[in-house]
Amino acid sequence: MKSYNDYGLYINGEFVKGEEDSFEVINPFNEEVLGTVASASSNQVRNAIDAASIALEEYKKLNAWERAEKLQKIADLLKSDLDEIAKIISLETGKPLAQSMREMNLAIDQFIWFGEQTKRIKGQVLQSRNPSTEVYVKYEPIGIVAAFSSWNFPMLLTARKIAPALAAGCPIIIRSTDIAPLVSMKLLDAIHKANFPKGMVSLLCGKALKISEILMQDPRVRKVSLTGSTAVGQQLIRDSSQTLKKVTMELGGHAPVIVYEDANPKAIAQLSVKVKFANAGQVCVSPTRFYVHKNIMEDFCLAFVEETKKLKLGNGLEEGVDMGPLVTQKRLNEIEGFIQRVRQTGGKILCGGKRAESFKKGYFFEPTVIRDLPDDSYLLCNEIFGPIALIQSFSDIDGVFSKANNTEYGLASYVFTNSLEKANLSSQKISAGMVGINSFALAAAEIPFGGIKASGFGRESGEEGMFEYLNSKIITQQYKL
Repeated sequence: MKSYNDYGLYINGEFVKGEEDSFEVINPFNEEVLGTVASASSNQVRNAIDAASIALEEYKKLNAWERAEKLQKIADLLKSDLDEIAKIISLETGKPLAQSMREMNLAIDQFIWFGEQTKRIKGQVLQSRNPSTEVYVKYEPIGIVAAFSSWNFPMLLTARKIAPALAAGCPIIIRSTDIAPLVSMKLLDAIHKANFPKGMVSLLCGKALKISEILMQDPRVRKVSLTGSTAVGQQLIRDSSQTLKKVTMELGGHAPVIVYEDANPKAIAQLSVKVKFANAGQVCVSPTRFYVHKNIMEDFCLAFVEETKKLKLGNGLEEGVDMGPLVTQKRLNEIEGFIQRVRQTGGKILCGGKRAESFKKGYFFEPTVIRDLPDDSYLLCNEIFGPIALIQSFSDIDGVFSKANNTEYGLASYVFTNSLEKANLSSQKISAGMVGINSFALAAAEIPFGGIKASGFGRESGEEGMFEYLNSKIITQQYKL
């Protein structure tokens, strides 16, 4: 298997070594060093922008069908390398291999779907009020894109940015996460083999602040796409305002789950545990705040805890493992800090609440279930991004909407009920970009993904995701003067 030194950065159609200091990539399961990666220099960042400027014009020479073929080629190459890349995802992030395989398939879907969508960038002809006049609306690539992805889904989140950008005709410069850079390198290897014009896609590794400063200041970069924290998103929005770049922000989340009295508490608890603790809870749409009707609260808690205790922790590459470690020591410390707040302010820990004692190394924390927190608890209002589930009871339907919306975030939300009336009412009352009714399945290549409030704006995937990378142009044509 090729490793970090076999790839490196990707600039102007070739893999090159970074010119700045190297950083280590750590296996979160055993804390061993997987490899080192040299960071991009300021000149290398500028070289990537220069190459993208040339590629923008070269790529325009390809018609939609030719672009579609290249995107499909990426999908085919990823399929042929699926098993190896999935193992790399598990090595770098710690997630179980089955979850890494699912991530790979979702990423491949992005290239397949947007490969087809590039043929469907449709204009419009508008009826003019003036005689002998027609008005056309056409769509053109917005220009060079600067993209910043996250470590929790290193293949999927990067694919969500690259696929629509290439489909729309935009060169894209990706700043890889330092936690899982080899995954991004493997994706760029597939793009290289698909024979895109040099400079259409670049990969940079290294300090985000240094790389982003150059990208934000350059007026040739016309769009910014971020998957990350709300604080980082706010900073990039401020920086992008200097050159008026278009921005797409997929930021934090703190998803509520409303479970009504008519739902099956045991079945929903069993399903919820699998989703909640996937990727050790390090998922922006992870169901975290469970609001359960008081009449089924006890049954739900019993079933939830019972199912949680069945989870097997361990090496993500081993068969039968349900949950791996947290991704870094910093994340582990932060999760411990949340538990300390619970001990100080109230709430009953039903299981977990501490580091997994059976592991001498690795960033393991026991899957944790907490009930009956005070309504103003820090945990109920702030993103946790870890293996902690919060269960609260409710009796009043209007009151539960107020509690569900009592956070600055508005990304994903979920409702479980057999009542069509309650389902419709809930989808209207919950302040979120996405609502799952009797389902946790929100993400797919054809479905727009994104949030509101502090969870960001703009959409990834779906037809809306394509238009994030396009400018509309109005052409008014008069035939007679």
